Parts: sequence; C-alpha cells; structure tokens
Amino acid sequence: MRTNGKDINFAQGTLQVRRTLSRLPTQMGKERGDMYIESEPKTKSSKRNIVLTGFALDALRLHHLRQEEMRRVAGDSWQEHDYVFCSPTGTYLSPGHNALVQLKKLLEKADLPDIRFHDLRHSTTTMLLMMSVHPKIVQEILGHSEISMTMDIYSHVLPTMQKEAIEKLNKAFE
Repeated sequence: MRTNGKDINFAQGTLQVRRTLSRLPTQMGKERGDMYIESEPKTKSSKRNIVLTGFALDALRLHHLRQEEMRRVAGDSWQEHDYVFCSPTGTYLSPGHNALVQLKKLLEKADLPDIRFHDLRHSTTTMLLMMSVHPKIVQEILGHSEISMTMDIYSHVLPTMQKEAIEKLNKAFE
C-alpha cells in the first residue's frame, strides 16, 4: 500500500487506499538498483476507506510533525511526493526493507518473538474475529475480494476460541 498525506482524513479518522508501491527487482540484486512503480490496487475491493483507531491517528499526527522536521532539515534536497512514510529526503521507502528493520527493532525492544511485517495482518484478523467483529467487516478492512481469503488464509483458530465456542454451546443446552 502506498499512501500520501491526502489519503488520511484526520477529521473523519479514515485512510483512503488508492495506490500501491511495488518493487520491480533488477539484475543487480534484492535491494540495490531495484525500481519501484506506483499503480492501482490489485482488485476493486482493495481500493477502500479504512476507519483508523484513535491510537493510530495519534501516531500519524506525531509522525507528521516529525516529517515536517525532516523536510526542514533536508532543505533543498527534499523531494515532495507527499508520502506518509518516506526517506529523510522525501522519497519512498523500500516497502519491505525499511518497514521490516523498524519492526524488528520494536519487537526486540518489547521482547516479543520475531515475525514478518505481513504477519500483523494475520494477527489483526484473528484479534478482530475474537472480538466478534463480523467477518464481512474484517474482509472489507483487509481489502479482500473474497471472504474465503479472509477466513481461510488470514484467520487463525486459537485454543481459547474453541473452548469459548463449546462453552456457548453448553449454555445453549442448559
């Protein structure tokens, strides 16, 4: 997903997903020399508005202030692309590498197990379903065109979920 400042509506608390940033590998290697292109999301359902949590909005506001300082420090070398997350000179971040480095630092600091950035989508899906959020809503948040993708690939049944289901069944027969 590629977002810019215009994609965040702080008044409504939403993020509009309209574009993606994809890496086109080159013969030079995994990161060096790779090119990036902006394009439309893969499916119609991938283009969407996502309601953000209060803590996400707070973090984005703080990040915006930090980015203004980056812009000031960069001076004439700043390249205006209006990316929400960018390099110290305003250009795009490598979608995989830069985010992954920051995630690894946060996980280590919090003494949490090592995970891939994409695993956060799986965790969020499972958490939302555990909180009884309707699967169709979870599907829309993730931008999946098929509910089967959300339920079969992204949701994970935890042992506590099975136990809770059986307890509810027991209560129904009491």
